[in-house]
Amino acid sequence: MAKIRGYKVIGTCSKSKVEKASAAGCDELIVLDEEEGKGYSDYKSVDMVGRIMSITKGQGVKCVIDGVGKSTSDISLQCLARRGIFVSFGNASGKVDDLSLLRLVGKSNFVTRPKLGDYVATRDELLQRMNEVFEWVQNGNLEVCVDQEFDLSDAVKGHQYIEAGKSKGKLLLKI
Repeated sequence: MAKIRGYKVIGTCSKSKVEKASAAGCDELIVLDEEEGKGYSDYKSVDMVGRIMSITKGQGVKCVIDGVGKSTSDISLQCLARRGIFVSFGNASGKVDDLSLLRLVGKSNFVTRPKLGDYVATRDELLQRMNEVFEWVQNGNLEVCVDQEFDLSDAVKGHQYIEAGKSKGKLLLKI
């Protein structure tokens, strides 16, 4: 979606997900080792801040969209450019630690923790956003990558699949 809007996108993924991540169209892709015995990324296996600063010629990024949480929030904040914004929306690795607002002063950074309900609070907002996304899909600008389908009765298996870091796209529950 960011690419559709004209932004340069820097993505991260584990080695086992390079093919899917590359196909998603990132301008730059930082490939991470996997946690031993797990299917998810080891965010300490690469100097993420150094790589981001190298890619951005020392400027940092204007926006970090972080769905991982605890294990990446500090990295995300360090990667921000002056007046950059940290969008934290997930807790895949655990709850993000409390943050002192003084930490943002050095580069006049911003932090937000959005939730979908506030962006589709009215029917008009829901329809506007829904129609825009469906138009992107219909025009071939946005591809939805479905990894697995689970029967509703196997929803627990679906959650376990995600928690093990095995997912390489969307999971669908069949009703």
